[in-house]
Amino acid sequence: MNLNEALFSLMHSVRSTMLLRLKQLDKNLSPMHMKSLKVISKLEESTGQQLADFLGRDKAQINRLIKELVKQKMVTKIDNPKDKRSQLLTLTESGHELVKRFNKVEKELFDIMALNIEPEDLQAFIQLSQKLKVNLESI
Repeated sequence: MNLNEALFSLMHSVRSTMLLRLKQLDKNLSPMHMKSLKVISKLEESTGQQLADFLGRDKAQINRLIKELVKQKMVTKIDNPKDKRSQLLTLTESGHELVKRFNKVEKELFDIMALNIEPEDLQAFIQLSQKLKVNLESI
């Protein structure tokens, strides 16, 4: 197996398993919904533009996503006191709960992936994956 086969195989397995687990948590959430909730939970003051920049998506797509999350009562919007043209995004109680549950599922999945792998091998993989990422970003 060569590098691209190994990486695509791993990414496909992680993605398909994560999708299955995500659907078990909430049938109405897409991976982009979950990524957005996680980003909003991490940023101290999150706006639609920050979310778009972080996820590498256009503002219109993010605005539709935010609208869906507000409708599902996962996110609330409040006026940004620092910039009247934008709104701050915050997770609702149910949004926080879902992120918490997803983080638990995600940890369980990665713990399973790491079974029977020595800590130094995991560390070497992390370092190697970071080098591969840096090489891609230099293009």
